[in-house]
Amino acid sequence: MGFFQLQHGTDYYDNAIDGILTMDNFNRTRKLSIVLFMSNFILLFVDYINNVKGLWSITDGYKYLFYSHVVLGLVTLLFILSSYRIIAQSPQKIISAHNFFGILFALFLLNHAAITSGWIDQKIHSQLTVYVITCIIIAVMCNYKPKIAVLLYGLSWITIMISVATSQADPALRQAHYINASVLLIVSYFLSVVLYQFRRQDLLHKHYLEDLVTERTKELQTANDLLSREILENKRAQIEMAKLDRLNLIGEMAASISHEVRNPMTTVKGFLQLLRNKQESKDKEYFDLMIEELDRANCILSEFLSINKNKPTMFELHNINDIVTSTLPLVQADAQANDKVLTVELNNVPDLQLDIQEIRQLLLNLVRNGLEAMSSGGHLRIKTFFTNNEVALVVSDEGKGIEQSILEKLGTPFFTTKEQGTGLGLAVCYGIISRHNARISVETSPSGSTFNVYFELSN
Repeated sequence: MGFFQLQHGTDYYDNAIDGILTMDNFNRTRKLSIVLFMSNFILLFVDYINNVKGLWSITDGYKYLFYSHVVLGLVTLLFILSSYRIIAQSPQKIISAHNFFGILFALFLLNHAAITSGWIDQKIHSQLTVYVITCIIIAVMCNYKPKIAVLLYGLSWITIMISVATSQADPALRQAHYINASVLLIVSYFLSVVLYQFRRQDLLHKHYLEDLVTERTKELQTANDLLSREILENKRAQIEMAKLDRLNLIGEMAASISHEVRNPMTTVKGFLQLLRNKQESKDKEYFDLMIEELDRANCILSEFLSINKNKPTMFELHNINDIVTSTLPLVQADAQANDKVLTVELNNVPDLQLDIQEIRQLLLNLVRNGLEAMSSGGHLRIKTFFTNNEVALVVSDEGKGIEQSILEKLGTPFFTTKEQGTGLGLAVCYGIISRHNARISVETSPSGSTFNVYFELSN
């Protein structure tokens, strides 16, 4: 219970429950007034029969009983009509109006029954039957607060005491009525309080249960969102693992065939250079072209071989800012040659176990990809910072972004969107990142792409 009181406060539930009880009392009172109005036609018919039989002339009690039935019919009709015409400017005013009408009608019924039993019925059969029935009906049907119940039953008790005192001449019978009315008052009051408390506890339980269901629903939604994120992360991890598996396979292939391919290529290149010197000048350009293509093939093999995860890596303690600074002249030259703007933001970061040559190659590949993705005047940014026990290297460009279908294939060897590309640049980057036990994330939009490489700080 303390939890819910912290959530909403006691006043919140008190106001809500009071509003519900008021509406219930009003609706029940309106239904009771309709039943009484319809039943009153039967009572008036009985009064008519009593008049025909001449009972009115025997005692005035039957005549006064008829008048009391007329009053009951008129008041119930007035209440019914008024209950459908309540106009208020706010929910609180509506509740106040319902509370006023309900209490007023209950007060009328109890005092009407007190006058009928304490004065009119004493002239006929000296019974308190009408008052007993009315007290029980009000106690059972209407759930009023104890202080309101005291007011209702207290006023009706005063009314019936005065009525009995003025109408009953027999002292013994008068004293019996005093005792019976007082006992009835006490029983009705306690019955009303018990039913009120029971109804209130029932509403409290429902409110608490609703809040508990709402809270548990939020917890389940949070757990579901967390599970969805974990599933998404798992799928991403599976994609990365599959990508690394492909890189490992290609790396193993590269390690086994690179030397076998390079040896005959070196021989062919040597003979071409020898023959070139013996040919006429007009044929030398063909030999130059063949030698250039052999160099290009050898370069592709070098990149292909660098994908291998098992290649020796020389880890030493370096600060990544120093590596960026030492590579900066080459990067700036590339940016100026392509008419691009370069911005570097280096924040204080701790030293890491790095292979300096591989980190330079990683930086150059990411920068050149970013420069090629932008048109003239584009802005490339390099940034480093430390967060969550990780050192981040960020390269962002202002290109057109990367399509989702292409984004999933980044790092796959020989996959490229460039006309002259080999598709090995990012594959080399992913291999370097894997060997450094780092991770990479790519953020892309139509306004550009950002490659974030995170190196975990060693213990």
